[in-house]
Amino acid sequence: MAAFEVEKTYMVPHRDLIVLAGKAVSGMPRPGGAIELPRELKGPGWVPISDVQKVPFGEVERLCVILEWSVVEGAPLMEFGDLEGLALQIR
Repeated sequence: MAAFEVEKTYMVPHRDLIVLAGKAVSGMPRPGGAIELPRELKGPGWVPISDVQKVPFGEVERLCVILEWSVVEGAPLMEFGDLEGLALQIR
């Protein structure tokens, strides 16, 4: 199965977005696809990907998976920092 490795997570509160910055390990995330936010980390499981963009971070360009805040409202105890360093499954 395809995976996306999360290097850093960001919340964009004024736009109600969550940004997962990292790199594709295998396969490529795409808008309309899904990414798994593991239930073991108090995540909601599979959630839809809203958008995918390449974003410059200084000298480095990172691939970013963008999620709508509403997809995690059912998982209020999830800590987004726990996703950093993990390879999350995508489909």
